Amino acid sequence: MLRNRNFLFLWLVTVTTTLAIELFTISILVTIFEQTDSTLLAAGTMVARMLPSFLLGPIAGVLVDRFPRKLILICMDIARLFLVGFAIMTLQGEGDISVMGIYLILFSLATADVFHRPARLSLIPALVPVNDLVRANSFILVWSQIILASSYALGSWLIITVSLSQIVISIIVLFGFAIVFALLIQVTNREKVKSVSKPEPFFTSLVSGWQYLRHHPIARPLTIMETIEHLPHGIWTGAIMLAFTIDGLGATTTEWGYQISGYFVGMIVGSLVAMGLTNALQKYPGKIIVVNAFGAGILTMTFAISPTVAFAVIIAFVFGPPFAIRDVAQDSLLQATVDENQLGRVYATRQMLSSMVFMFAGLFFAWLSDFVPIRTIYIIGGTIYLLTAVYALSNRALRQSKLTPELLANR
Repeated sequence: MLRNRNFLFLWLVTVTTTLAIELFTISILVTIFEQTDSTLLAAGTMVARMLPSFLLGPIAGVLVDRFPRKLILICMDIARLFLVGFAIMTLQGEGDISVMGIYLILFSLATADVFHRPARLSLIPALVPVNDLVRANSFILVWSQIILASSYALGSWLIITVSLSQIVISIIVLFGFAIVFALLIQVTNREKVKSVSKPEPFFTSLVSGWQYLRHHPIARPLTIMETIEHLPHGIWTGAIMLAFTIDGLGATTTEWGYQISGYFVGMIVGSLVAMGLTNALQKYPGKIIVVNAFGAGILTMTFAISPTVAFAVIIAFVFGPPFAIRDVAQDSLLQATVDENQLGRVYATRQMLSSMVFMFAGLFFAWLSDFVPIRTIYIIGGTIYLLTAVYALSNRALRQSKLTPELLANR
């Protein structure tokens, strides 16, 4: 895939921005938890990251479909570079940080990502041949998971080794590289034609995006399923897993990092497997999505009864491969079946709904952890995953969906 010069630069943008955001968030989350000893306040970092998607998702989708997506990538990373530069001025010294100030900075960074992520995903089918969508999504995912796994291990170590200000300086450098890589992307003629065509009125574009999603036989059930799944996803936030590690397993933040890294290593393995299962993912994406939903429920319940850290790390690892394969199947289905001029709105709407539910779930389960055993919360999450799997199984269009040659040819 890296022989494709434009895809190479998009991949580099993804890698550098993912590392920058995750390093900042992880360092802040651990710092807040250590200073306040509050799972709820630590979970507030998740709210700060998710709230912009809920508030601005539809608007972002319209703008991503209206303006050149390369330009959106550049502008958003410039904005984030300046935001992180401002953050370093507020993090001077070694004393306690302002929790509310950090929330505001994370909120601003996440606002930029509301535009950046759908633009990034929507560019993939414009930069690679349609028959390479599965491989392209697998490649992007595997490296995203490598960066996420590294960032949790690295972030949990850095926060006890260097000052927060020094971490922020490295993040500024990463955003600088991302801007340069985005500038080097050359979009196809198809994307250029879209950018100069006369756009429809903003409100009309907003409504048409919702109507398109509501009537689309594949995008609609995928969006509903993704939204419901973000209820149990809420138990996998860093703050709640940290509470599980400390309260449920009697371990430390180091072991917390091991569990999260184990999950991302599993995602890496799954992404590599997905690259080798291109034909199967094109023939049976719907069935793969259904099976993985059932697997998520069973594995979550198994994780809830983990007797040791080692057992929890193993289950976290096993959780990764099926989720990675499912994510590749979902993205490839969307990119192959959704009209390119609607793709930004579909991705942004999915992100908005998922963020809204994830934000609620993270806060609710963090609050609930003060009243019920932390293991019970994971049993609840596993049950919800199983209900999601039943919904997916009941939807014929999703269950029987395929990336057929005819579908790809008409994309």
